[in-house]
Amino acid sequence: MSIKPAAPGAVLSVQEDAAIKRHEIANRLTNVERRLLTYLSRHQTLIACVGNIGAGKSSLVKLLAYSTGMNALFELPDEGFEDHVHNNNSLYPLLATAKHSAKRTLGRYYGAINDFIVAQQSAGDAAALASARKHLHQAALDIQHAYLDLRKMQLQAMPHLQASTCIDGSPLADRYAFCEVLHRDMDEPYLTAESLAVIDRRLDEEFRPLVRPGLLVILKSPVENLLRNISDRQRDEEGGGTELPEGLVRLVRALNPRYDAFVSNLRASGWYDGPVLEIDVSRIDFVSNVRHLIAVYEGIEKLLVPAEFRA
Repeated sequence: MSIKPAAPGAVLSVQEDAAIKRHEIANRLTNVERRLLTYLSRHQTLIACVGNIGAGKSSLVKLLAYSTGMNALFELPDEGFEDHVHNNNSLYPLLATAKHSAKRTLGRYYGAINDFIVAQQSAGDAAALASARKHLHQAALDIQHAYLDLRKMQLQAMPHLQASTCIDGSPLADRYAFCEVLHRDMDEPYLTAESLAVIDRRLDEEFRPLVRPGLLVILKSPVENLLRNISDRQRDEEGGGTELPEGLVRLVRALNPRYDAFVSNLRASGWYDGPVLEIDVSRIDFVSNVRHLIAVYEGIEKLLVPAEFRA
């Protein structure tokens, strides 16, 4: 069977093939996994998974890693499942240190947001509000630096790894989703113009020479689904309970429109002109529905695998 990929800059939305019969599922799944495993082991490719908080990025990266033999790099420590890197144990301590630093910084950042919200609601205490605002501005810049440090280390490592790599998150999502929200979409800017300029300089100076994704996978979902997922997983840095911090809820709601415009902003900025796979995770449940997982894998195959590569 000849496999013809889509055009280089194509955007493909994952659709379930409802015609798959039950007895066909095992062959359909294992065949596409085998083709991807073979291709990705021979052609070093970076697949970046991006999306709002709670969309399922790390879940997709885990499935890809163990189904297709890819390396897997994550943006936060994940109890029971850390980075999956083939034959390069020297990377683990460096990446683990960077991830734990990002996790601590993220906790401080959410705390700064909540302190600022409380100060806003305390009428008449101008000094407390000014102090909380200053703390928030610094925390918003600190979290961007922490993630850029981690992203840079991951992208620098990728060319030295065997086979292909899938990665949870992207510096481009940090800039064109998170930074845009923090600077433009809050009730007042959490990330100042000066801080945004610092981030842009880092991207231009440090990230332009680094490897770019061969495929961008973007996960989308209605906000209420995302908030439910975040609450269910109970991460400490996200509040650790059923009552999500107000600052986190505000951030998730503001991020969704930014991810809707994400691909067009990347095109306009010149950072990425490659193929994009869109997954609406409110309709495509690749975690618990095998037919949906097949659709995701076949979408990746269509966008990546060239016509001359045959099963």
